[in-house]
Amino acid sequence: MASRGNMGRVQSFESTGASLLFTRLSVVYNSNRKHDFLHFQMEKEKKVNIEICAACLRDNDNVEAKHWCCDCAEALCEDCGKVHKKSRFTTSHKLIRLRDVKNTKSFLMATSFLCDLHSDLRVTFYCNRHDQLICQTCLLQTHKDCKYITAIEQLMPDRPRSSSNDHFNVLQKQALKLAESIDQLINTRKENLANLDQQNKTIQETIKKTKSEIIDHLTKLEEELLNSLSVKYDSCVEQIDDEISQLQHNKDLMSIHDSDIELMRKNGSEPYKFTIVKKFEQTKPRTEDIISNFRDRYKPLEIDFTQNEEQLASLYNAMGWVDIKVINRVKSAFTEKTTSPRPTSKQWESPTESKIVPRPVSTRSVSNFKESELSLIKLVPQTPSIIQLVLYKKFPTSSSLGENITVSRGCFISGKHMLLCDAQNRFIFVCNLYGSMTEKIPLLYFPHDVALFDRNTAVVAAGERGIQVFDITDSECRPDRFIRPGGKCTAISCIDDQIIVRSGHCKISILDRAGISIFKINTKYDPLLLSAGINGSIYWTSNNGDEVQCIARERSQFICRSETLVGPSGLATDGSGHVFVAVYESGNIHRLSNRGTKSMVLDEGIHHPWGLAFDQDSQRLMIINDDGVSIDIYTVCK
Repeated sequence: MASRGNMGRVQSFESTGASLLFTRLSVVYNSNRKHDFLHFQMEKEKKVNIEICAACLRDNDNVEAKHWCCDCAEALCEDCGKVHKKSRFTTSHKLIRLRDVKNTKSFLMATSFLCDLHSDLRVTFYCNRHDQLICQTCLLQTHKDCKYITAIEQLMPDRPRSSSNDHFNVLQKQALKLAESIDQLINTRKENLANLDQQNKTIQETIKKTKSEIIDHLTKLEEELLNSLSVKYDSCVEQIDDEISQLQHNKDLMSIHDSDIELMRKNGSEPYKFTIVKKFEQTKPRTEDIISNFRDRYKPLEIDFTQNEEQLASLYNAMGWVDIKVINRVKSAFTEKTTSPRPTSKQWESPTESKIVPRPVSTRSVSNFKESELSLIKLVPQTPSIIQLVLYKKFPTSSSLGENITVSRGCFISGKHMLLCDAQNRFIFVCNLYGSMTEKIPLLYFPHDVALFDRNTAVVAAGERGIQVFDITDSECRPDRFIRPGGKCTAISCIDDQIIVRSGHCKISILDRAGISIFKINTKYDPLLLSAGINGSIYWTSNNGDEVQCIARERSQFICRSETLVGPSGLATDGSGHVFVAVYESGNIHRLSNRGTKSMVLDEGIHHPWGLAFDQDSQRLMIINDDGVSIDIYTVCK
């Protein structure tokens, strides 16, 4: 029986009390624990051996265990079990036959009554304030100021059996509910696996079918081309054979004439010889005209085959792409909190009760940015911080890259070199800041745009071919692999190990270093130019209007419109969250602040600019000027 001094404490537990074995369940949420509950139990499972008698093992004897002592948390053989029941110190301990335990990894076997903080001491007290089982050392050190602390032996004797059974029933229901929730989670994963298996089979069949269709189509094209080749070859052969036949006929006539002349020369009379000579002289000019005519109009025939590289580029992507989509599932009923709250009362409530704070989930798929879903701000030009552009170098493309070369886009690849896209031919140029070309790289496509990914890598928007990666180590430029995000890639920018690319009509894709899609943005208008800012913002323009749009990291959007932004033709962000805008019609350069304010920073010497690029290290701005035939480099001074 509990003493009168402790009755108040014991009674306060009887209103909500839980048995000793199960009060440990609530301990795992206490933030003072060194390990979480599951890890703690797993470690216990590793240490507990229920197959060998623990008492005999201490004498180095391996005897098969038959019993389990819940109080000692040890396995015992038949003989040690009998001694355990007879001993005065352990006669009250409860022994369970191991054959009655279904699972050797059960909570019962893993439960130890040693203190979590002091592994050599048993838990002997219960702190009501912290809902925690503690040992004698814990009582003296960390719980010395706690008021409601009760010895464990004093908790259970006065508790009615029905009350204990009620708590067991509640906990059993909670365990079953948790098991059901886990089953549902397992089933959803199994359903996902089944769906993946089906998708895998379907995609394999689709790929095989597409391959077969492409092969059939190629076979048909081959037949058509071979038939066309045969017809053209036969036509050429027939024409040449006809000419050879005519020439051979004239040659035969000349041979006959030669024989006749030789015969008459030996046997003919003088009058007859004279007649033959005159007749031959009359026919000779006609024969010479025939020969001259054949010689003059002769033009060798050739059969030419021109590959349609644009169509071939489309054919490379004709099979499609395989990608992983992360689906944001709508929370279903079973994902809600399924565990019933433990029996509570005012006495059980603790001022230090821990709360579970949900961790924010990052979304890896953004399906559609609609204007109605975004905060749209129409900006009014204001006066931002003043900067000055000082001309550093200017050179014409004709003197450095070649005659009639126009440049559409470009980027800095170091403080001393640039990559420039040929606007009319399949070339990309590497040159220094003084205009001296160091490399002219032939391509299989027209380069639409180029951007610096890191100090060793550049990426080129290759149209239907996707994105081509270039190795620019040591200022040398070597074409490397292709990335195929799907769709036609015509504008590109990079920031923070990510590639931002216009990957189709009204579509912007964000890719990682490996080319894997992180998420996609559907835009209202088709992007023409792209530039990524250091704060995660994406600036872009379209052919639809005289404006610059920005999608920020938090999905807010602002639009800068002004009567002076007529035909934006170039975008470049600096390292401070600002963006330079080249305006084609008015021939000037504007600067938008990271708050959307605008100012004109340069108009002198600017005429029909085509593109911009900014180098963060040197603080230089490249302007592709004069319809792509001049490269102007300015230093940005603040």
